[in-house]
Amino acid sequence: MEYSQRSRKKEIIFMKIGELSKKAAVSRDTIRFYEKNLLLVNVTRPNEWNNYKDYPEENLKRIVIIKCLKKFGFTLNECREVLQEMDENPNKSEYKRKVAKSKLEAINEQINYLVNVRNTLIKVLED
Repeated sequence: MEYSQRSRKKEIIFMKIGELSKKAAVSRDTIRFYEKNLLLVNVTRPNEWNNYKDYPEENLKRIVIIKCLKKFGFTLNECREVLQEMDENPNKSEYKRKVAKSKLEAINEQINYLVNVRNTLIKVLED
């Protein structure tokens, strides 16, 4: 169930956790985990008596970004850094390039390590 809160500049769409969970294709526990680890923003409780949280639609975009970053091997701390930088400088591609280059270097190091492990295992099996 969506509802809107009027803003001078744009309409803000809020969702309950179940709806956000379905739209983002993640579990409710994942959403709670992301919220606890400060990956989600502007989560509100308009009615304290029922303890229901409202999640702005921007968190759907954040969860999609987190899922993409995790597929590329980013840790949650790295995801948090990327999201914070995006919040502070949404159009700054220099940071995006720096993060991508850093992650690529880490992946290359991991590949080299795994190739060495593979070669060692092959030698063990040949003996």
